[in-house]
Amino acid sequence: MQTIFDDSDIAKPYGKKFEDLDRIIDASSLNKEVVNGYHVCEAVILTEKEKQPISVYSEIYSCKSDGFVSKNKYTLESIDTVRNVLNRKCNMVFDRGYDDNKIINYVDDNGDYFVIRMEDKRNFICKGKKKNCHEMAIRRKGKIKMTLWFDDKEEHEISVSHTKVVLPCNKKEYELVFVYGLDLEHPMILLTNRSIHSKEDVIKVVRLYFYRWRVEEYFRSKKQEYDFENMRVRTLKAMNNLNLLLTIHMGHLAMLAEEMDYKLLTIKIIEASKSLRNKVCVWFNQLARGIYEILKQAHTGIKEYQKVECRKEYKQLQLKL
Repeated sequence: MQTIFDDSDIAKPYGKKFEDLDRIIDASSLNKEVVNGYHVCEAVILTEKEKQPISVYSEIYSCKSDGFVSKNKYTLESIDTVRNVLNRKCNMVFDRGYDDNKIINYVDDNGDYFVIRMEDKRNFICKGKKKNCHEMAIRRKGKIKMTLWFDDKEEHEISVSHTKVVLPCNKKEYELVFVYGLDLEHPMILLTNRSIHSKEDVIKVVRLYFYRWRVEEYFRSKKQEYDFENMRVRTLKAMNNLNLLLTIHMGHLAMLAEEMDYKLLTIKIIEASKSLRNKVCVWFNQLARGIYEILKQAHTGIKEYQKVECRKEYKQLQLKL
């Protein structure tokens, strides 16, 4: 089972009266502006067939709250939640914001697989010498060719290479995977504790990481289709309550998408959405719009769908004198 961990945000650029309002980097803005807002720690699992994200941990928090310890506290809580829900060994995928020795050791010591994107400044021990991972990447060439599909129209040809390295903090041996072709100046660098013995093993590690893109689509759907950042409640508890309701709803959408090809209800919802694309990787936008288009036809609400019992007039016993 694959699990993806990611940090998102709720931007409140004009907010002043919200509880423990923090300063965050607005990932939705082009210039990555620093604005008022909150952090969101999210962990999702992917469904078996359509690989749709289902959130198993979602917490809105502020670094200015009383009792705040660290961001790692929420990350470790999300890892524990995933482990308790799945109760099995799984693949845990992290972006470069999780490049932390504590997280690497915590996941590895508990026996789970991980794939983590590394920062360029990371140093490893390779063939007995301490080397910078970015310098190692630019000196190598990708010998393994593969294709990545982000949807039915976007396709990327990339090349991949790998080598064994030792992490200085725990002296354990891992695999370092280099991905070329997405950024000319900065090759992507992935660290994993999965064993690599063949070309297929390397490709599997890269594909595991790029499934992380689906959680980005999950966040985008939350913000675009449900106006997630425009919550009009002030306390963090109320925000998390609304977030829980939305998380449950989107879980239902993911299960609808899992039956995409053979359930008539899902097919009709997609048709009602009037989507221009017949096939996408993440179906939340189409399902949300389709449900909206169907429900907006009900001008009187659900009353006309209810079965109202019509009782006959009660005839009381009468005595004629």
